[in-house]
Amino acid sequence: MSKKSKESVKHEIQVLAIGNYRSYPEDYSTVARETSTNVQSLAKGYWDSREYKEIERDERLGIQLEDYKHWTLEAFQEFMRNNENSMN
Repeated sequence: MSKKSKESVKHEIQVLAIGNYRSYPEDYSTVARETSTNVQSLAKGYWDSREYKEIERDERLGIQLEDYKHWTLEAFQEFMRNNENSMN
């Protein structure tokens, strides 16, 4: 997949986030108070762990930390919709 568009970066971040939600369901549930904090922390972790070429890409595409936060939240909402019955 080309990483030259904002949409492709969004997709990549959301795939990573959903993988985390699946791997650590106890940290990401609709009832956990910490869920919002955990989703935000996940986005910040992705942001802080970018390699130099990813930083350049994000700067070129105008991608900010707020984009990462928004995308991980969207991925969480999608994950919860798709797993609503199995998580309760």
